Amino acid sequence: MSEHPATNTRLVLAHRIILICYYGLLALFLFISLTALDSFSVATPVIWLLQSLPLLIFIGAVHGGKTNQLIWFSLVVLLYFMHGVLVAFDSARMANGLVEVGLSTILFCTLMLYLKLARPGTPDPTTSS
Repeated sequence: MSEHPATNTRLVLAHRIILICYYGLLALFLFISLTALDSFSVATPVIWLLQSLPLLIFIGAVHGGKTNQLIWFSLVVLLYFMHGVLVAFDSARMANGLVEVGLSTILFCTLMLYLKLARPGTPDPTTSS
């Protein structure tokens, strides 16, 4: 069976949004770790690595679009959502928390859409039965 062009276009768009949000979260954690201390020290990369390691584990799945690994990645993204909510309650770090909540929400929803579209045998929603 051939894949419908509309589904293929949506799949590519969803994958691009996943990549943007993924690297957005990594950049956010880099910003947070660089601003956590007054000056750059050995602790700065350690802070970034501790925050980013769960994301970095899934870099192959994010770039390869492996659906089984993306299911597990979506659960990790929910942990980042919960972390962002907790950070947003601190008035000094509210902006960081809200950005993390926004990126993780968009990432999770797009992952669910990608997984639905990538599932074999999914009918094209643009055609009527």
